[in-house]
Amino acid sequence: MLRHLLAGVLGGAVAVASVVVHRMSALGLPLGLLLALAGSLTPAWWLHGSHRPRLAASYAGGWLVLFALVVRARPEGDYLLASDASGYALMASSLVLVGLAVSALAAGNHR
Repeated sequence: MLRHLLAGVLGGAVAVASVVVHRMSALGLPLGLLLALAGSLTPAWWLHGSHRPRLAASYAGGWLVLFALVVRARPEGDYLLASDASGYALMASSLVLVGLAVSALAAGNHR
């Protein structure tokens, strides 16, 4: 139980960090987006392949909950996630995390 809670908290922290850095660029390269995608998807993929694949679902759940809270409209009327390629790529990574979570839950009973 504690492992799942820690995986969810880690997922939430990574989601907030991903939203913060996804717009950073250096030398014309979207380094922030690449860091956000790698930082978000790598732990989920690693947990999915571990001896406890259901931890990937906990990680993805924490990531998705905090991501949903962060990308809501702010009181000023603007968003933290821009409507550009990097914003849409980060939103697409949430769909990948949903797929990983579903497959982790399905694989959890058979390992």
